[in-house]
Parts: sequence; structure tokens; C-alpha cells
Amino acid sequence: QPGPDERKSELLPAGWEANKEVYTLRYKSTDDAHELLLKAIMVEDSMILNVMDRSSQKVADVTLAVADYINSEHLDDFHKVYRNTEELRTRIASGIIAPLGATAEKAKKEPEAEKKDPDLPRDYNPLRVPPRQPAGTRAPSWPSPLSPFAVGGEDLDPFG
Repeated sequence: QPGPDERKSELLPAGWEANKEVYTLRYKSTDDAHELLLKAIMVEDSMILNVMDRSSQKVADVTLAVADYINSEHLDDFHKVYRNTEELRTRIASGIIAPLGATAEKAKKEPEAEKKDPDLPRDYNPLRVPPRQPAGTRAPSWPSPLSPFAVGGEDLDPFG
């Protein structure tokens, strides 16, 4: 949750690196439509990036070997600290951005799918077994008896 004195900024908040095992950051879209919670968890020589979209509660994560993407000899120079940036970009795009972006696209497409099939009843179940009738035939029309016990009455009537 945001603190009382927090304001939107692209700068890292004070004390963001206080815990060396877990880094937590919040990102908000410029229109305030989406808020992402990022947790970077250090596990030995790897970092697990776990991202949750707070509006949809959708979670995505990716595990990265820090040595594959960070040059520890140049931590003081932003332009030299990263290595394999294209691979890093691809891993983040496929592991985090694509899964979280798919939920927003699905939410937009689902109402359209409902409008496409207005002929189907609301309780339509595609797994239900249909009644056993051959195609193109209908049930024979039986004369309704006068009473349920009248069946076979003509056979037993000696005068009829």
C-alpha cells in the first residue's frame, strides 16, 4: 500500500534497497487503469521476478540468473552494467508482459464472444448428451387413451 507521503515518480523510493533479499516496487499506468506490484526475490545467484496486476489479481513470474544479465564489475556505470539485454528483454516479455497482457485482451474479447451466439439458450451445455432420436424423424403420434387402464380393453371386450 502507498505511504501517506508517497507521490508518483519515476525515481526509486527512498529505502527501496533496505532489504537485500526482497525488493518491492509498485508501478501505475499513466491513466491509473493498472497497478502492478513487482517483487524481486533473491535466491542464491538467481532473482525471481514476481509481478501481480492488482486489478485482475493475475500473477506472472520469471527466474533469472543474475550473472547472465548483470556485469558486477561495472555496477557504478549504467551503460556497462547490463549484458545480454535482448535476451533479458525477451525473457521479461514472454514471462511477464505477455501473460499479464493476455488478461486485458481476453476481458475485451469475451463480451464480443457472448454477442456472437445469441441463438443459444443461456443454460446451453455443450457436454450434455442429446436425446436419442434419429436425425430427421419425430416421435410417432399415439392416440391418447381415455384412461390409463383402458389399454387392451378392446381385446378383452367380448361384445366389442
